[in-house]
Amino acid sequence: MLVIGKNPVLETLNHSPQTINKIILLKGLTENKINEITRLAKPKNIIIEILEKSLFEKLLDKKDKSEGISQGIAAVVNDFEYSKTTEILKSINSKTSSTLIILDEIQDPHNFGAIVRTAVSAGTNGIIISEKNSVKVNHTVIKTSSGATNYIKISKEPNIYKTIDILKENGFKIIGTALNASENLYEYTFPEKCAVIFGSEGEGLRKNIRNLCNNLIKIPMSGKMNSLNVSVSAGVILYEIFRQRNSG
Repeated sequence: MLVIGKNPVLETLNHSPQTINKIILLKGLTENKINEITRLAKPKNIIIEILEKSLFEKLLDKKDKSEGISQGIAAVVNDFEYSKTTEILKSINSKTSSTLIILDEIQDPHNFGAIVRTAVSAGTNGIIISEKNSVKVNHTVIKTSSGATNYIKISKEPNIYKTIDILKENGFKIIGTALNASENLYEYTFPEKCAVIFGSEGEGLRKNIRNLCNNLIKIPMSGKMNSLNVSVSAGVILYEIFRQRNSG
């Protein structure tokens, strides 16, 4: 798997250098961050390969990787290692309050990456994604998250329904997000242990998932627009949870 871009490569180098097989640079780069990356990589015996522009562009000459060409750096790394939901629960067992995210069939890697970055910034404890019909952690997710995938546990579950049951058994309230929900985000008090579900970009929450939620909430709108991008919605809701948990 490739990690593309200066920040994602630097974060991977700082957090999990053992996963890096080699770093590939565009010849002629002299930026401070590139120099820092090479300085950190050398004592870890990580191979640094420098390529002429034509060869570097050929390496990334695929539609889904073209966005990384301009930064001139990529790393060949091991495939992303997912956690198990049980591992996430064990890691937060002693916390008095905790927040998890469930992403139900999110398919855009840019949305996924943006949600990961916001989740880490807002102190979210873990992310659960559905195995079917969902984007997985790839180079675009890592780049969009600016390497934040290194700082949060992500679980990939084949059965979200069973996963929700497990969360309920462990004391979590399941909070769904829906445009027609009756409860306003800013009038809702989030429970100490909650898992917030965000549905797909086009369809939102599936009906069967909605039926498993303890509560459904909505973000109030002015009336000129009736919906937000899912990553923006996640940011609004996660920071409201953060505000409530840290308001005094």
